[in-house]
Amino acid sequence: MSTTLEAILRDQMVTFLVSKNIVCPRTGAALDARTCVVLTDRDGDPAAVVSHEGWEQITGDPDTLARLAKHGLTVDSTTVR
Repeated sequence: MSTTLEAILRDQMVTFLVSKNIVCPRTGAALDARTCVVLTDRDGDPAAVVSHEGWEQITGDPDTLARLAKHGLTVDSTTVR
């Protein structure tokens, strides 16, 4: 279970990633920190964000999923519809 401070830091990291990228790298759709799909690194920290449509494209591409796994990136299941 995460503490309040951990939850606040996680939300701030996601907000930073969204503000840094602004649009989904897969679809070009505008990102929203409240609704984006979050990819986490090996430590469980947010590392990248994509739109839900972008995540659907990624899940349909085994090569991309393999590259993500190779780099230690996993999806935060709480952010997927």
